[in-house]
Amino acid sequence: MKGYVREAQYCDIPLLVADLRPSDLAEIKAASRIPVDETLKFGIDEGLCEVACLPNGVPTAIWGVVPTVFNPDLGLIWMVATNQFKHLHRQFLRECREGVERIGRGYKAVFNYTDARNTVHHRWLKWSGFTIIKEHPNFGVEGRPFYEFVRPMERHHV
Repeated sequence: MKGYVREAQYCDIPLLVADLRPSDLAEIKAASRIPVDETLKFGIDEGLCEVACLPNGVPTAIWGVVPTVFNPDLGLIWMVATNQFKHLHRQFLRECREGVERIGRGYKAVFNYTDARNTVHHRWLKWSGFTIIKEHPNFGVEGRPFYEFVRPMERHHV
């Protein structure tokens, strides 16, 4: 099944939120009190944001990078996916390193935090060239263990 990537749109948000993977939903809720749909809207408004779609146009994953307020050379990278993303998993793995380079362009490094329970994210992060650099034992609104991860961008010029 060959999917495609396009720029994210507001109309994607309800479709994604309705079918988010339980691990992604749990991670968002553990980190913040901001509703999931508002979190995704912020990603579209403030940075570069893309979606992976099934051939029929249904969005199955959304990711992006938003600038940090404390250092313009660092971008905050993020991604969540739906249960239907499994249909594009192999294609995504083949293309994701290039995708990280594309959305991280203009930053010296991209980083974020991931719930220690979200092992699917940890495997993908390692595959995509990220390094877990620190454990935060009491992170977010739920005070759960989270890992901080980072990836230097090879081509960070705009």
